[in-house]
Amino acid sequence: MKKAAGILYGVGVGPGDPELITLKAVRVLQSADMVAAPGKEKSIALEIAKPYVRGDVIELRFPMGLSGAERERALDENERVLRGFLNEGKKIAFITLGDPMTYSTFAYMAERLKDFQIEIVPGINSFSAAAARLKLSLAEGDESLAVIPASKMTSLDKVLDEFENVVAIKISSHYDEVLELFSKKGFYSALSVRCGHEGEIATFEPERYKGQKVDYLSLLIGKKVKK
Repeated sequence: MKKAAGILYGVGVGPGDPELITLKAVRVLQSADMVAAPGKEKSIALEIAKPYVRGDVIELRFPMGLSGAERERALDENERVLRGFLNEGKKIAFITLGDPMTYSTFAYMAERLKDFQIEIVPGINSFSAAAARLKLSLAEGDESLAVIPASKMTSLDKVLDEFENVVAIKISSHYDEVLELFSKKGFYSALSVRCGHEGEIATFEPERYKGQKVDYLSLLIGKKVKK
């Protein structure tokens, strides 16, 4: 099938620190006809990108927590909006926090719009930025590394048996469970909250926050204690 005229760019703008956006991302943002910003990330991703945006901004609706038919309807509407502009030959930069190919809303649109030309501008993800802030290596030598959502608690239990280094993301609703499981499996943990944002926390004392509701933008890095 012949590709249509428009181009869809997936642009990662980094985890939050505005200085962590790449030069390529800046170039694409400055040359794009339009910038698509997922509504749930508007105050973050768009604020990072805003100094470099020259075209119009489209705010897309990606409500968190939707599933089934409601989720599909939201995706259908976003596809309809983007497809319309792409058919006009527009170059659209779809911005995401972190990296567009890692737990990103962009992936849903890329799959639906693959009849158009798609280009990806990778971004610095949250766990790389958190490790840098903590001055904690994610993996060394031939060590293994796993990144897993905390909602997969059964899988996390198994992963901790197989990997020396584990990053648990999306921990807000499972914080105490994850922390206790890390300890049970012989891991020490470091907590990153809102890395690169106002109110940031980076600590090797994650136990201090047990029993509290940690921010959505939080993750735990676990490293197996060497015997």
